[in-house]
Amino acid sequence: MRRQVIISGLVLSLLAGCATVRESRFNPLNWFGKSEAVAVDENGQNVTVLRTLAPRKGYPVFVDTRPLAPQIIELQMVKSASGAIVTATAALPSAGYYDAELVAAPSDRADTLVFDFRLRAPSETVPALSPAQRQITAAKSLSNTDIAGIRTVIVRGADGARQVRR
Repeated sequence: MRRQVIISGLVLSLLAGCATVRESRFNPLNWFGKSEAVAVDENGQNVTVLRTLAPRKGYPVFVDTRPLAPQIIELQMVKSASGAIVTATAALPSAGYYDAELVAAPSDRADTLVFDFRLRAPSETVPALSPAQRQITAAKSLSNTDIAGIRTVIVRGADGARQVRR
């Protein structure tokens, strides 16, 4: 017992005389580090500066150069488990059109969704085939949050538009 007391006293005196214990990780007061100033916005949220991989001048603005489909001949809206699927079919002057897509367009009414039927024309002339071979279909999946409060869906083409109501 006497030996343990002597060794403990020596270790404690050695540690007490050492100034580096105050800044070491053995000291429980140093476990969390010192405080630092943090920027806060008007809502009391921390403002952090995130580094990004985006170019300094920003990304170029994308302009869709695809023309509108000539004529929309059919439009359907089918309920799905996650919302709805809008399907539109366009009649074309010839075969070979590709890259068809329903592109969201701005609407002046809150209860209406508007889509433009855009596609690319073939680079070379393709012979006119049967009417069924000169059709192209595009679809767009909409979630329940996308169609909440929506009463009308409109798909526009170059020669007109078609609409479906819920």
